[in-house]
Amino acid sequence: MNGPIHQLAQQLVTLCRDWKFLEAQSTLLHEEAVNIEADGRITRGQAAIMAKEKAFLDNIETIHLLEISDPVVADGFFAVQFHSELTIKGMTGRRSRNEIIVYEVQDNKIIREQFFYRF
Repeated sequence: MNGPIHQLAQQLVTLCRDWKFLEAQSTLLHEEAVNIEADGRITRGQAAIMAKEKAFLDNIETIHLLEISDPVVADGFFAVQFHSELTIKGMTGRRSRNEIIVYEVQDNKIIREQFFYRF
């Protein structure tokens, strides 16, 4: 089955694989979206989520690896695995993270994204 959530999920994956994270957020996030980090930190609203993402991206010195799985879709939700290895400005060595992100969709926009990873 290839419905609206499948299309939204694939669009997110395509943009992220092209390192267009801010474009993905500006076009796919609901204005009232919620971002929940693995440590419990919550960011509310598309503008705040985008500002947080921009700050993170601005701190990346080198991208060594970015692997993004195809999405797994269920009623109202989809999940994607992100595996990255980055060098962050001011930090020594590479930072490796293998995470699952679960997205909830409402009105054909992402209303919630929740990150699961070990830190």
